[in-house]
Amino acid sequence: MDNLSSSIPVASIVTSRDGYQFDLASRKWKLSRDRTVSLEWVQDVLSTSLAESLVKVLVHYAITYSADHTNNICDRFRAFTRWVSAKRGPLERISSVDLISYRSTLDSKHEWYLAVIGGLLKTWVDLRVPGIDVGIPSLLNGWTLRGNTKGLAVQIKCPIQGPLSDLEYEALQQRLLDAFERNEISLADFILVTLFMATGRRPVQLGDLKGLDLVGATSSDGLREFVLNVPRRKQRGSGWRSDFKAVALTPEIGLALRGLILENEAKLRALWPDLPNDLLHLLAVFPDWDAIRKAAKEVPAVLLSLIRSEALHIKTHKLSDRLKNVVASLSVPSERTGKSIKVRPVRLRRTLATRAAREGYGSLIIAELLDHTDDQNARVYTENVPEHVDAINEAVARQLAPLAQAFAGVLVDRESDAVRGLDPKSKVRTDNGDGAGTCGHFGFCGALAPIACYTCRHFQPWLDGAHEEVLQGLIAERDRILEITHDPAIASVNNRTIFAVTEVVQRCEARRAEIEGAKRLG
Repeated sequence: MDNLSSSIPVASIVTSRDGYQFDLASRKWKLSRDRTVSLEWVQDVLSTSLAESLVKVLVHYAITYSADHTNNICDRFRAFTRWVSAKRGPLERISSVDLISYRSTLDSKHEWYLAVIGGLLKTWVDLRVPGIDVGIPSLLNGWTLRGNTKGLAVQIKCPIQGPLSDLEYEALQQRLLDAFERNEISLADFILVTLFMATGRRPVQLGDLKGLDLVGATSSDGLREFVLNVPRRKQRGSGWRSDFKAVALTPEIGLALRGLILENEAKLRALWPDLPNDLLHLLAVFPDWDAIRKAAKEVPAVLLSLIRSEALHIKTHKLSDRLKNVVASLSVPSERTGKSIKVRPVRLRRTLATRAAREGYGSLIIAELLDHTDDQNARVYTENVPEHVDAINEAVARQLAPLAQAFAGVLVDRESDAVRGLDPKSKVRTDNGDGAGTCGHFGFCGALAPIACYTCRHFQPWLDGAHEEVLQGLIAERDRILEITHDPAIASVNNRTIFAVTEVVQRCEARRAEIEGAKRLG
């Protein structure tokens, strides 16, 4: 058949839950900016009458549920019907025997495929659409099917897909700040990674953001406060940007995000000079600039419609790829693998939840942080709390220090070799007044020296600096806090600095050996 259903008029236009219009007679339905459902396979495996029934059911999903959910339903049903049709040709109807036979091909890890198909068939019956045996609902209700495995990467503390360790997380923060300070990444990329880390939201939610979603205010004491109203997703029956959840941002993140919004608006104004001022705030936080340049050639009425919609928002998969590429460019070391970390959005969601669980928050609070409707999936974080950083001693620190790569500065043989080495104000001292190194930063720094210096890229430790003294003091302080609080999370707050100081000590030892070797050869 030329079209999916000869009984459906060519002009039958339907609007998806996300506001996209599609033709029922088409073999491809664009349901959102990210998802197009393909029905080209239907004519090969279903009879004309069964294809007509399937279209009616899928239309219900497209109108009521998310595009991703509709696509997942379609994919699982396609795999099932292709398997059946390979045995007995195009299907006239779906029988109980078909389901029983298909179940026998699935192992325990993939039984959830049948659970998805079962949901579709039950809806099929509820809609009173012909094409399936009347006994199928009873058959499905009598089965107990395993769901999709959830939380495994969290439970086993997977170093590839699971939450980041504290050392990895802190290293990512530091490398991100350093790269932005050096203009190695754009403001948009800096904000993108920061929002993923700070909010734990899904890529599609950050992609849905518009400028007006950032709300700023000044408190009575003069401090700036920011709230980001993040559009919700995965809530059944909700349309695009119809439901929001407020997320508090630190003033630093809020101001940076405000800067990106103003930067985007200025760029849009250059492309579209006649855009009314009151519509500028409808621009996406992460726009699709190629789509905007193309849209700028349209008539004003079309432009106004587009900026109100999601058409000018960047596609979700591009946001995910952008995050992955930015983090890869930072070369953030992992002490667990000895390689640079690889990050996808889900890892940062898992990291946010895991850190919350370690701080004692319950599953309901974590579900709220992750924007879940209930705490079913959040329980994995509270039932099996991974302690990423156990108490470490000096011996362990010496083994892990090279992998952690926490030290970001440059070792110098003597004070005079350092940048600003002749400036007395640049000298970094220990608590006892002994010299440790030189600060090569020419601007103001309010960080606590020398603790913060060892993880700063401007720090230049001296070969004869009192680094052992700093290391012993940090380890003693960590042990003292642990004894008082009995809380490893609090006691481990300076673990990354311990690794950094340990690395400096090791570099000093290697440098001294190199100098001694040169003397012997000389």
